[in-house]
Amino acid sequence: MKVPFKINGKREDIMFNISPTRDGGFTAIAKSSKELDKLQDLISAEDSSLVVQSGLETYIEKKLGLVVYSDSNYKGAGYGFKLDMYYIIDKLK
Repeated sequence: MKVPFKINGKREDIMFNISPTRDGGFTAIAKSSKELDKLQDLISAEDSSLVVQSGLETYIEKKLGLVVYSDSNYKGAGYGFKLDMYYIIDKLK
């Protein structure tokens, strides 16, 4: 998945690998060390690591048309997300 971010006023596309988790969520992990370096530049420029997670969340929601939220219990590498099942159920009604 290619996600656009602004780093120091320039648009940079960062590639992520997406994989499912056992608890029904999914993770986004930088695809290579080059992509990880871009992420570090973004975090330093914005002075916050939450900028990546919120950027990913927004991009995924737009792409899927579903509500996703950060998985606060995810402890692995990368960023963990879950789908809002209540939103999905309401859409099915």
